[in-house]
Amino acid sequence: MALSHWGGIYNREMKQLMLRHALQFVNSVILLVSPENLRSQRAVEKIGGACVGSRPDAGGRDSFVYQITASTFLDLFAQP
Repeated sequence: MALSHWGGIYNREMKQLMLRHALQFVNSVILLVSPENLRSQRAVEKIGGACVGSRPDAGGRDSFVYQITASTFLDLFAQP
């Protein structure tokens, strides 16, 4: 996707839709983010993610572990 489309309203809405769907079935979602990827870290934090540690990803590189819980997500994005 082109840089001009990053962080727009469609991106945020798509994340909300995916998380709303996933959190119907589980209590939390885990995301792995590279320590160098500050933009993604901020984006995950804006949608309720909290850094809960670090671990190697599938390629053996260190990644931050972000967790989004159902209760945090619902507090941020409750539908009227």
